[in-house]
Amino acid sequence: MRLLKLELKNFKGLTFTLEPDGKSVDVFGANATGKTTLADANCWLLFDKDSQFRSQFEIKTLDRFGKTESGLEHSVTGKYELDDGSTIELKKVYYEKWVKPRGKPDAVFQGNTTDYYIDEVPVKKKEYVDKTGEIA
Repeated sequence: MRLLKLELKNFKGLTFTLEPDGKSVDVFGANATGKTTLADANCWLLFDKDSQFRSQFEIKTLDRFGKTESGLEHSVTGKYELDDGSTIELKKVYYEKWVKPRGKPDAVFQGNTTDYYIDEVPVKKKEYVDKTGEIA
């Protein structure tokens, strides 16, 4: 499997597109410039873990005071060329779920949720996990 494109939106505060087009790339930069974030994004997309294979890690964007920015959508999209020459696009979108109870003036935070897509088609988590298990 070869990475053709990796697109991050608000993932750990980084919005960035990497297009190696299936070639090997070296990522260089000073500390805290996003090198590990790129690896974390790819691992999260494929395995639901960070680059150190921890399942508990924060992907939300932090403000300048280190607090989570509320209301942002965090997503990673990856396009891969498979060994048989076909391509697949995977996407995960992580966001907060807010619900406005009837008769209440403000919405209430109900937790976080993740949406899954294969080739731009929404799928259930199980289908997504099964597919990534087949190809990764």
